[in-house]
Amino acid sequence: EVVEPKKAQVDVEVAEAQKAGAAAGAVKAECEEMLAEAIPALNAALTALDTIKPADIKLVQSFKNPPATIKLVMEAVCVCLDIKPFKVVDPSGSGKKIEDYWEPSKKVLADSNFVQGLREYDKDNIAPRIIASIRKTYTSNPDFTPANAAKASSAAEGLCKWVCAM
Repeated sequence: EVVEPKKAQVDVEVAEAQKAGAAAGAVKAECEEMLAEAIPALNAALTALDTIKPADIKLVQSFKNPPATIKLVMEAVCVCLDIKPFKVVDPSGSGKKIEDYWEPSKKVLADSNFVQGLREYDKDNIAPRIIASIRKTYTSNPDFTPANAAKASSAAEGLCKWVCAM
């Protein structure tokens, strides 16, 4: 008579384990689906980095006041690299200080290992605050697209693809 309650308990535990296994299988399938999308985007971004020539970077770097698209892309690159903006006087004349990524961007672009550093970027350990910032400010922005960036420069297009893939 002691055997029956133990069997019932085992049956409950087996049912719970099967339920947990099914849930884990669903999560695995969802992850594999997301990975199937992410891997081609990552490969495209790495290929795009290969197309960036030193002359393209020099061109972007040479802008005193770059097009808004280039500023936006370089700002996103700086955010990914955890490079802080400078505080500058608002050019619109408000008298306030605003965050500006262009000066830090020029320093990043001046690094001869810049593109190689992007290739070797530790995409598996991006800080959650950086991912949140990129999603909120850049990848959700309808103007932040490789096609838009391409209109400004080929380097901006490749960098935009890289940010989106990260």
